[in-house]
Amino acid sequence: MEDFDKIYVDGVFVVAVNLTRSTLNEAIAFRKIVEEEINSGHTKLVIDLSKCDFIDSTFFGAIIMTLEMVTDKGYKLKVVKPAIKGEYIFTTTHTLRLFDIYKTREEAIKSFEEDIQSES
Repeated sequence: MEDFDKIYVDGVFVVAVNLTRSTLNEAIAFRKIVEEEINSGHTKLVIDLSKCDFIDSTFFGAIIMTLEMVTDKGYKLKVVKPAIKGEYIFTTTHTLRLFDIYKTREEAIKSFEEDIQSES
């Protein structure tokens, strides 16, 4: 299994992090993947962290940088909640409120459709 799966569903780019431990080594590859997708014009992005039991500060930094890139371009980012232990970094850094977090990938993808309906 690859460390990351790139999936496209209904115009939404999903990067699934298939790691129980997300650290510096994986942060570099993750950042490259999301930068390429954002720069190629994908305006809807989901980061699926559901398999992550541990997210270190460097990988978390890559997620924050992704949020900044997406926000700067007016794009949208949704996050699938990490495993209970992985959620620790979000709560200790008090950044949980910065993200649109969902329990499942399907809910995150569907939320883009709901965003469009609420804008109408």
